[in-house]
Amino acid sequence: MPKLSGPIKGRARPISYGRLIRFSGEDGRASTLIVIAVTVFALLAFWQYSGKTPKSPNYEGAVYSGKGQIEAGPLASIPLEAAQSDPNARAAFEAYKAGEFTRAVALYRAAYKDSPSEGAGASLAKALNGAATVEYASGNYALAKEMLTEALSLSKDPVFFRNLANAQIKLQDFEGAVSSLEEIKDLPDVRGRLKNVYVRIAEERLNKGERDGAIEGLEKGFEIDPDDRSLKERLSKLKAENAFESGMGSRDGSRFLVKYEGGENAVAGHLIGILLEEAYLKIGSDLAFYPEDRIEALLYTKETFRDVTRSPSWAGAVYDGRIKIPAGGLTDKTSELEKVVFHEYTHALVHRISKGRAPTWLNEGIAQYEEGKSSSALSLEIKEALASGGLRLKGLEGSFMGYNSNAAHTAYLLSLSATEYIIREFGASAVKRILEDLGSGMSVDDSLKAVLYMGYDELDRDWQRDAGR
Repeated sequence: MPKLSGPIKGRARPISYGRLIRFSGEDGRASTLIVIAVTVFALLAFWQYSGKTPKSPNYEGAVYSGKGQIEAGPLASIPLEAAQSDPNARAAFEAYKAGEFTRAVALYRAAYKDSPSEGAGASLAKALNGAATVEYASGNYALAKEMLTEALSLSKDPVFFRNLANAQIKLQDFEGAVSSLEEIKDLPDVRGRLKNVYVRIAEERLNKGERDGAIEGLEKGFEIDPDDRSLKERLSKLKAENAFESGMGSRDGSRFLVKYEGGENAVAGHLIGILLEEAYLKIGSDLAFYPEDRIEALLYTKETFRDVTRSPSWAGAVYDGRIKIPAGGLTDKTSELEKVVFHEYTHALVHRISKGRAPTWLNEGIAQYEEGKSSSALSLEIKEALASGGLRLKGLEGSFMGYNSNAAHTAYLLSLSATEYIIREFGASAVKRILEDLGSGMSVDDSLKAVLYMGYDELDRDWQRDAGR
């Protein structure tokens, strides 16, 4: 959380799927030709699989912040050979050409049952892949995965492995995606994607507290791309953190594990543990959410905190999958310490509810609201920040870690103001529903529309109009 002090002098800088159409024909030769032409065009389009490798997510420290997402591209279809002599196979081929993949699968399955040859199996596999592209484009990722798994039992075509990995990524099955991509890792456009999935696996393991497993995932990613300096730095930092934490004391509880640097900070560890229990009850009630997993909090001296988190000078604490606080030497429970703990604990809940997909403005807005902060006394500063126009909440989706203190102050203030507006106009439960929708995979704009019945543009307009009064 930031240390908000001083006037605003800087402004936060703004920062900006394929769908397979299923065609059906009409009576008449001309219509049929058009349908076939369009279908072939669609199949070729999918054949031109982008293969674009997502850039490695940005990290503000050695622990996953929950913001790095791997995008799964559209599935690729592949051409089928001319129909065989079997009547079912001939009918299946015509159905496939017309984009009627479900019917083609049924007919090819019958042909394969009558004559289980390698060629018939390969045709059935391609039809299953075609049907999977339709289901995938419709959001039926589990069914697409099932069809592609069956296709691979019949034919080991690299396209099937690639498509299966996409479906597995959509289903958050990153371990499965690694297995699929490992089968075709020698293809040049696969290695970068495989690296990113290994990194995502490391992030998931970190969220579960499996730090050794996270290091293993990062090492596998680094083996694929030893020139990735960011990944190298992150791996080195995580190893150093592990080594440092092995010498820390701890206060072990059922809901929280509090680690502290130096035996003299055992009192501080006890205080943080008490405050976390209070936050569990208060914020859990506000958000109607009580995490089942154990949350970790680490207490450092101020010097170690900067070295470990590499956070900017304005950051008074950090949540990066674990709560990190420069609280060494504390012996008293103060209101300021309570605010810090409540703020960072809120981040832990937001991360869990949204599956790490909450935009930073909403994440920080909720955290400030739960620590007891209000923007009402800073209305003039808010008006100043909005006066020039052009500011959009979408520009505050990314991390604030790279901002200077003035820009960060503005970003946090506007985040709080927008979040307060949502709670005031739509109720605190609306915030929870937005987070849940984000956790289900919805975009920010879609989740706003689903809960508030307005998208980004309308929210920006109404919130800024209200804040400017």
